[in-house]
Amino acid sequence: MANLEKDIAEQVLAASGLSPAKLGLRFDRVVGRVLGDLRTFTEGAVPEGVTVLVTISAPIRVPAKTAEALRARIGALLAGGLRSQDAADTIHGNQVRLRLARHPTTSGPKLIGFVHNPDSDPGRLLDHAERWLRS
Repeated sequence: MANLEKDIAEQVLAASGLSPAKLGLRFDRVVGRVLGDLRTFTEGAVPEGVTVLVTISAPIRVPAKTAEALRARIGALLAGGLRSQDAADTIHGNQVRLRLARHPTTSGPKLIGFVHNPDSDPGRLLDHAERWLRS
């Protein structure tokens, strides 16, 4: 699953002329497990034409509980009427940002997730992902 996350990140960032290494992105086993769990959840919960964008600061300290809390937050965002919105929070010591992005394709990913070093700019990552979805 980490390879899928890395492939998506590379596609998103290549469109902006950036590399995952420059932005301090992580793709280890824990990252793959947490984002894979969120991907499974979003496949059944997110409507067509919408993608959940998520950033999590590394390291993910409590992976299972972090994923559980993020599923709840994603569900709450989806229940809020699918307006384009950002949500920022601290979950088990990790800075987290969520955004719902509408896009014209029905075959787009339901989740794009980035796990990044704490000094990276999560808003920038979300902006790049949203531009990529709309292109």
